Amino acid sequence: MKFGLVLAALLATGVWTGPANSQNSSSQDKQEQWQSEANERDRPAHAPGKPASIPFKLRDNLVAIDVTLNGRRQSAVLDSGSGALVVDQRTTTALGLAVKEPIGDAAGAGAQAQQLRPVEIAALNIGPLGFKVLPGLSANLEQLSSSAGFPIDLIIGAPAFKYGAVRVDYRKQLISFGPSGSLGKCAAPIPLTIVSDIPMVEAEIRTMPNADPVKLKLVVDLGTRHQALMIGGPFVRSEAGKALIASGKVQQVGHGTGGQVQGSVAAVAELRLGGTVFPGVKAALSSGVKAFEIGLFDGSLGVPLWKAGTITFDYPAKTLCIER
Repeated sequence: MKFGLVLAALLATGVWTGPANSQNSSSQDKQEQWQSEANERDRPAHAPGKPASIPFKLRDNLVAIDVTLNGRRQSAVLDSGSGALVVDQRTTTALGLAVKEPIGDAAGAGAQAQQLRPVEIAALNIGPLGFKVLPGLSANLEQLSSSAGFPIDLIIGAPAFKYGAVRVDYRKQLISFGPSGSLGKCAAPIPLTIVSDIPMVEAEIRTMPNADPVKLKLVVDLGTRHQALMIGGPFVRSEAGKALIASGKVQQVGHGTGGQVQGSVAAVAELRLGGTVFPGVKAALSSGVKAFEIGLFDGSLGVPLWKAGTITFDYPAKTLCIER
C-alpha cells in the first residue's frame, strides 16, 4: 500500500498537507518521488553527541524559536505533525529561493487549497542541529500566521526529530536535542509508530465510563495547539461519535491553511495511551479536517494534554514519553 506523504503541519488543529493518496495519481507520484529524494538528504550535517538545549517561547501554544535560514534569522515553529520543512512563500521570495513546479495541494483544514512547491535550502541551523543542502517545501502560511498572531516563516518538521531524541519542556521552556536514548528513562513509555515521518500512537477512548473502548490512531502533534484531543474521520460518523457530538458544544475548533474549522467540543470519560490513563479529556470533533478522511489517522493529540510538563519523542527507539 502506498501511504504517500504527510508533508506538513497540523498547526492550529488539523493544518495538514495531506497524504499523497488524498490527491490525484499525478500528484501522488510527484509527492512520493519528492519524499524518496528528501529522505536521502535530510539528515543533519551537525548534531550533538550529548543532550543540548535551547530556549523557546510558547506563543499561542506553539513552540516558537529563532533559526538561521541561509544565513538570515527567521521566526519558526517546531512541529512534530509536519513531515517536512515548510517555508512560507513570502520568505521564499525574500530569500530568493528557487521554486519548482507544484507537487500537490495541502489537504488540511479549511476550504482553501494551498499549493506545495519544492525548494532547496542551502543551510539551516536550529540550535545544535545544522543542515546543509536540505530539501523543503514552500507554501502560503499566511492563514497560520494570522491565526497564531505572529509571523511564521518556517515550520520545522520531521528532519529535526527523526534521527535522535527531542524533548520539549513546557515548564522551563526548553527544547533538548540528543542521540536516541540520551534524554533519560521514561517511567511510562508509550509505543510510537512513524508513518511517513509523522509520529502516531494507538489510543483507546471511552466516551462514557461504562462504554466499550474505541481504538483510534492519533498523530502526536505539537501544532494541535488548543485541543488535547482532535477526532475526525469515520469516528464522527459512528453512533458513538454522533452521540458525543450531540453532547458537546458547537464552536470553532481550529484554523488551518484553508481557513476556519467548525466542530463540537465534548469530554470523553477516558483516554488511554499505552499504560497511561487520562480521565476527562476534552475532545474536538470535526469532519472538516481532510487529512483524517484518508484512512491513515483518526485524529491528533495536542498541546493541552502535555502543556503542564514535558513531552519526549524518540523516533529511532519508537517511544513517546509524556510527563505531567
